[in-house]
Amino acid sequence: MKELVLETISLRSPRGRLIFFGVITVAVYVSRYHWLDNLSLWKRLGITWAPSIGLTRAYWLVLHGDFAAAWHRNWLIYLVLAVGLPLLLWDVIRFGKKYYKNEA
Repeated sequence: MKELVLETISLRSPRGRLIFFGVITVAVYVSRYHWLDNLSLWKRLGITWAPSIGLTRAYWLVLHGDFAAAWHRNWLIYLVLAVGLPLLLWDVIRFGKKYYKNEA
């Protein structure tokens, strides 16, 4: 169990990255939108604009199907998803190959 936790926190394997992404996605999905208002470290430091401000709320909007609002919140969410989803798909393939290789 300790190894799985370290693997997940360190993101050092496909399984760890998939678990981490899944947990974060579920946590964002079940959260209320206003709970995500004060997550930005930049805003807490008094910086009013940074490219990452609003990405979590934009992700929440994407998960809830409001794609236009996500674009208006922070259009970079689509760039993040365009890079991140293929990487996650690659991890699914790698994890699947390893799993089925061990089963055979």
